[in-house]
Amino acid sequence: MTSVPVFIAQGHYGRTTISCDDGRTWIQDSSQDDAVRCFEAGLDCDHNAFAGRGIAHGEQTFVLTWGWGAPGSLVRSEDAAMFETVLADTPTFADVAFGNGRFVANNSPTQISDDLGKTWQEGGPLDIGINTRAIEFFPHDGGWFVVSGESGEQRAIVRSADGVTWTPATTRPPQCGGYVIGMAYGSGVGIMVSGNGHVCRTTDGGDDWEHVPVTDNLSSPPIWTGSEFFVYQGATLHRSADGASWQSEPIAPGDISIGQVARSPEGTFVATNAGWMVWYEKQRFFRSEDGVNWEVLPAEAFAGSHPIYFMAHGQVAPGAGCPAE
Repeated sequence: MTSVPVFIAQGHYGRTTISCDDGRTWIQDSSQDDAVRCFEAGLDCDHNAFAGRGIAHGEQTFVLTWGWGAPGSLVRSEDAAMFETVLADTPTFADVAFGNGRFVANNSPTQISDDLGKTWQEGGPLDIGINTRAIEFFPHDGGWFVVSGESGEQRAIVRSADGVTWTPATTRPPQCGGYVIGMAYGSGVGIMVSGNGHVCRTTDGGDDWEHVPVTDNLSSPPIWTGSEFFVYQGATLHRSADGASWQSEPIAPGDISIGQVARSPEGTFVATNAGWMVWYEKQRFFRSEDGVNWEVLPAEAFAGSHPIYFMAHGQVAPGAGCPAE
């Protein structure tokens, strides 16, 4: 089947936008209402039915989850432009993951789909008793879905081979599961990154975890480049081949701050600026071919709009989103 590569960004208030030209321009920008402004005039975009909560890609299909603290929904798209609601008025999901042909939406109980998001059924309870926060699929051995939970001072990490039966991590340092901003897997190692500045690493698919201090705060989810993990602290890149030993270097230009980020298999990085209330006229999109030297896209290359909280790359069918190459 013919497919085309696309980057997709998901934001609050139902916002999506895509790039068909390897991150150089962003098009098809839409939301529930482009006129309102998040976190102004009493609009709490973190807690409503249109809060962007996660993206997963599998076999030329994107699944996105919306809503937090309000009725949630799951949507799917085969072209990254036309979205079909496949679950509505659900409990809200904390992100979604794809692995071994299955999408798993993160709540307790989970919801699972084996037909690329067209139909869903109940998976199983996480049995953590606190808010779920993140989910990722680690292709370790036969593959594991890994979920973090956090409420107040409580933390949890659970994993599952099928998204149905979940078991708690055998070893979890107290820091692991706190302020999770993303996970990544590569070369036999899985990492869980905290905005508090540390990573937690696992070499057995999420059963045993080790706490690794890196810095005092981190601003981006992690990226596996094929040889290293990358994670950003504003204008500083922290990089590691094994998740245990980290080196730091400045990025260029030095006055930008990397927030949400994604990478294509060919090596292109895209990102938006990190920070609070840096949206609309203050929003920035970035592009890089090495993750170190970044281009700040001109204002006409994207629409400054609602805050972006997730970015991803995948292959989709040519159509309304991106034409055939």
